[in-house]
Amino acid sequence: MWHRTLLILLLTLPAGCGSPSPEMWGGAMREVAVDGSRFRVYMQPGGTSVEAHRVSVEMLPSLSQTLERGYRAIERATGCHIVPGSLGGDWAIVTAEVNCLLPARG
Repeated sequence: MWHRTLLILLLTLPAGCGSPSPEMWGGAMREVAVDGSRFRVYMQPGGTSVEAHRVSVEMLPSLSQTLERGYRAIERATGCHIVPGSLGGDWAIVTAEVNCLLPARG
């Protein structure tokens, strides 16, 4: 029984990550693919904060692989470099600060 519950949870988890956090509302969004992973990169309107939401379904990706791909997705989507030490996140959402101002609308 718990296997079914776990499966349902795993299948519905990505649905909860389809929207940006409130800080990103009104900003630009770009979808980027990196080595088979797809990310929606949300940019803080006129700011420097970025969120990369992994939207591809992957079986047990490693955290380091997800963070590395999210890093590359953020740099591709923004055209900016990530501020050293600002990268963070998990298997679904990677966050960072970039070294340039981002567009207010996308």
